[in-house]
Parts: sequence; C-alpha cells; structure tokens
Amino acid sequence: MASANAILSSFLIFITANFKVALPVTVTTPEQVNIPLGRTGEIPCNFYPPSYAAIYWTRRDDADGKEHVISRVGEDVTGSGFDSGNFNLTEDNALQIRYMQLKDEGRYECQVLDTNYEDDASETQVIAIVTPETAPRITWSCGDQCISQHGPSSILNLTCTSDEAKPPVKLIWTNDQGTPIEAVSSSTPNGTMLVGSSVTTSTIQYVVKRNNTLTCQAESEMIGKRSSEQRSTVKLYESVTPDEAPSVTTTCVNHCRTGIDVGTLLNLTCTSGEARPPIKLKWKNSHGSPIVTISSDVQVGSTVGTFVTTAVIQYTFKSNTTLTCQAAGLTGQMTIVQLNEMGIGTSAHRENLNGSNIDEGWFHPVTVLHCYNVTLFYVPAVCSTTDILLFPSYSPQRESEWF
Repeated sequence: MASANAILSSFLIFITANFKVALPVTVTTPEQVNIPLGRTGEIPCNFYPPSYAAIYWTRRDDADGKEHVISRVGEDVTGSGFDSGNFNLTEDNALQIRYMQLKDEGRYECQVLDTNYEDDASETQVIAIVTPETAPRITWSCGDQCISQHGPSSILNLTCTSDEAKPPVKLIWTNDQGTPIEAVSSSTPNGTMLVGSSVTTSTIQYVVKRNNTLTCQAESEMIGKRSSEQRSTVKLYESVTPDEAPSVTTTCVNHCRTGIDVGTLLNLTCTSGEARPPIKLKWKNSHGSPIVTISSDVQVGSTVGTFVTTAVIQYTFKSNTTLTCQAAGLTGQMTIVQLNEMGIGTSAHRENLNGSNIDEGWFHPVTVLHCYNVTLFYVPAVCSTTDILLFPSYSPQRESEWF
C-alpha cells in the first residue's frame, strides 16, 4: 500500500512539473463596508490567480437585477459611474465611491473574467454611516415632588441626547467611580436632518447624596467605545451657593403715566441666583419690617441640580423710600431698591426705545443697588448700581407722557 501511494505522489509531481494546470478564478470581497456620509470609501476585490481579462463592478437591486457601474478591460476604464465622477477604480481594482450619499447604499458585485474566460463574482453590502458631530447633550428636569422637597434627597431626572447617527449610538451612564448607572428609559427616534439617521436618548434618575460627577458616553462600532470626543460630564453638588446677589425688576401697575408719584402701584420681582437647595427671599421695608409677597415660585436652574427662586411684592408709593430683597441665610447677599419721587427733570440727550433722539428730560425714579458680601446693611460703596428708567413717549404735538 505504501508503495502504491509513493507511485501516485511521484506521478502527481511529474504532472505538476510538466503541465500547466488552469485553476478557476476565485473572487472574494468583504461582506459589508461602512462609508461615512460625504466621505470617500473603497470596496476591495481580491481574486486568484491574479491575471485577468476584465473586471466588472455592478450594483444589484432588490429584484436581483444588475446595473453596470464601472469596468476595466485592459487599460480602459468605462461605465456610467466613471462618467459621473461618483465612482472610480483603484490600481488594485477596488471600487472607489466618492462623496458617499444615501442613494449609494446597496449591494455591489465584483465580477472577474480571467484569461481563460472563466469568471467568478462576490458581493458586498455598502452602508452609509453617520457619526455624531458633537458630544451628547445632558439636560435635566425635576418633578413636582422634587421641587417641593428641594433637599439633597430629591430625585433628579437626567437625560442624555446624542447627535443624529446611523446606525444609532448606545449611551452609557457612569458615576465618578466608573460604575454604570441603569437608565429608566431610552429611545431612538428618527432624526430630522438626515434620512435613515436616529437620535438616541437615555434618562436616569439620580439622588444627589454627595458631590459627584456623572458621565454620558456615546458608543458604537463606528466611533469606538471610549472616544473622549463623544463623552459629556455633569457635576452635581450637594450644596450650591449663588455667585451674586438677587436681581430685581419692576413693573408699573397703576398711576404710571406721570412717573412715580404718590399712589403709583409697582410690582417688584426679586430673583435669586442658582442654588441648591433653593434659597428663600425676604423683602423688607426701610424700617426692616417684612413685606408680604403676593407670589413666589421655585423653578429649575440651567445648571443641573440647582433652583431659582422668585418673590414678588406690590408696593404703593407714598414717599421716597428704600426696599431690600435679602437672600435668607446668606450674609450680605441683598439687593437694595431706592424709590424716588421725580417730577419733570432737567434736559438730557439720549435715545428713545425706538431709536429716535429726544430731549425730554430723563428720570431715574428707581435705582437698584446689587450688593454682595457686605457686612453692614445699606452700604452703597460696595454695591453696583443699576438704574431702571421709565421711558417717556415722544410726540411733537403734546408733552411727554410716561408709559
């Protein structure tokens, strides 16, 4: 038996050495190629033996029909795709798709005809991908219970939203120790800018028990799993103090057409800076007695986990006086409002609201002093001043009137 095998091997060696055996051509292409939208990508076509008579690239439709895209016969490259400039062939016969568009998605077939006029073909699925242009955005909300509790134990809803992507990205929440945080809801609605793209959202509920930094990471096969460009963080603090004194705005309610005078009714709104927990605002008159608010409200701030407080009072002007809005519990954070009765004042050249020049006498009935970190009550030297002007309307036919 061994002798017979040795004779057969010798015969095969003899045949191989003295005769050229024609091997059928074999073509291979990748199963799938992802090309970023608007970029240029290539589909490689590998075949053996390397000699060929012609190479044809076609696009197959859902009905299994073929559309000729580009071909190479000898040194000549032809085809509608080549004529349009959207397709080309590289030196190693890879199909090059330029400026990838959604319409270029589909199945592409590379067919190779060898010198013996034998052929083989292989298909590749081409997909246009869209990677997010910016890092995810983090927003927050707070339900009624959260606003009413205010404290560190209140639950915050944090939502991470990706840019449009194709295929959709996956959003991963982690805390400052790298521990994943499970989302309470997630969705991938269709994008509005690009056909076939999706926007991913992921919402977590979080209780701020200590200072912490949370991270939302966008992951996909296209952008990798730990790309720093697709990562957003939010810092949560157990306690946040406003950086500045409250602000005050005024609205005239009644008896406004002659400026501030006896009987003029004003609404004064005091608004705190962002804080956690929200601060309380107290209005006081010039004698230090409390003024009852007609309304107050607490809303979420733009900084995650913070709140903004407003307190509104109504005040009927009787004489020149000073009112104060104090951020309770924060020494020195106060805003002083000086109310002054003014008649027709001296001439001053300024611009009206509509841009026209007038010389009608401008008045400063309300002066607001924003004070921060002062140690004594009513110390104007350490306060920044803002004048709230009541603008007179201008008409050549009549005297100035107050809005």
